[in-house]
Amino acid sequence: MFDLIITFFCNNNFFVSAVSNVDILAGVFDKYLAGMSNVRILSILLMLLAIIVFLFLVIVVYVKSIISFLKLDKTADKNSSQTIAHEIFREKTEEELALEKQKQQELEDEKIRQEEERQNLLRQQEELNRQQELKAKQEQEILLKKQEQEKEQEKIKQEQKKVYSRENPIDLDWEKGKIKELEKEIPSLVSEEILSYKQTKIPLPDLTGLVLDMLARRVDDLKIAQTVMYRNQGQSSEDAILQIIEETKNFIALLTKDKFLEISKLHNLPSKEEALYHLSEGDATYALAMLEALMDANIQQASSMTNGEKREALFMQTSYMACTFGTLASLQDIHLATGAFELAIELYPSNVNAWNRAADMYLAAGSNNQAAKFYQKVIDLSDEEINAQELANANKMLSQYYYGQGNNLLAAKLYNSSKFYYDSLGINRHLDKQEIEIVEIIEKNQQNDLQKTVANLLGSKDFQLSYSA
Repeated sequence: MFDLIITFFCNNNFFVSAVSNVDILAGVFDKYLAGMSNVRILSILLMLLAIIVFLFLVIVVYVKSIISFLKLDKTADKNSSQTIAHEIFREKTEEELALEKQKQQELEDEKIRQEEERQNLLRQQEELNRQQELKAKQEQEILLKKQEQEKEQEKIKQEQKKVYSRENPIDLDWEKGKIKELEKEIPSLVSEEILSYKQTKIPLPDLTGLVLDMLARRVDDLKIAQTVMYRNQGQSSEDAILQIIEETKNFIALLTKDKFLEISKLHNLPSKEEALYHLSEGDATYALAMLEALMDANIQQASSMTNGEKREALFMQTSYMACTFGTLASLQDIHLATGAFELAIELYPSNVNAWNRAADMYLAAGSNNQAAKFYQKVIDLSDEEINAQELANANKMLSQYYYGQGNNLLAAKLYNSSKFYYDSLGINRHLDKQEIEIVEIIEKNQQNDLQKTVANLLGSKDFQLSYSA
């Protein structure tokens, strides 16, 4: 309603009509006042009338300007609302595009991951096929070798039959009816030793790789000793095998505890990995170089100290370390090992194991009398509980010595004492069929698993020194 009133007053026709009405009104007043003599009063009335019209026009103009302003304000509000709506729409569109792009990226990443998994599966399948082919090839080679051996044995058997036939002709006339008895009297052409399976003897240096492999698998020490005894077939004594296992563990403990770290800065020593790689091949050269440098450093440090408990403790530690050196050296050089055990005795005369191992070296070198003296020293120094292993070895070796001297009674007593100890450990017990198969699998994969074996050994925190260092 208000808008209609304002529009009516703002119309141009309204102004034209108002002006014409004013003119008519002025004419009326002019006629009415024509007879009046007072012109001044007429002028005042006209002036008032003109003022009223002017004020009315001003009001109309002001109202019209307000209406125009209101219309402009509504237009601006409408435009602003449209702009805000457009911005909101644009923001929503950008978010949707971003979400769509993210989904596409996720799909592409999923495709890449699936492709990588497929490739990994293909590589694993190829590796499995390769291993199966290699296994089949090895089995085929073993089968062919076995067939060749059987053919060779059969050939030897036939040759022996021919020789026996020529040397022992059978008279079928007067020996008729006695062919079966003669066949019974014919000695076996192939001995039982040839026909029965016999384990190949492997020297102790060639079994260090097996020892390291089984240590990496956390196999019990006595089970390792039993396995090595089975593969060594009596070439080395029980004590020698137990000593190799124990001192190998001591050397690994020195590596994992970084005992060579400081001296490596002063000497060009091999790395930990190199030492264990070579030791697995029966080559203790690298390990001995590291042990020698550490022993020299300890002896030099102890020599510079005044007499006291710390000095004696350092000499004792180095003495046991010399036993580790000597045991590993015995794999290749008996004379070097002997010198190491003599050094161990010099550094710490109460080291029972040093006397025991030095005696083993004298015996291996043929110095039986000197070995007997050292074994007797072991018996004199030993505690039956602490040094049970050294005591058993000394008793066994002295039993052989006294048996050679003709003292059978003392020899039997010492031998039975040592046999009781080793039987209680069970290391001389034969492996069963399943255990043999497991050992064969370990040995078959030993070289391929060597890198993993070394990493497991060096990364283990389970190895502890049997002596304080």
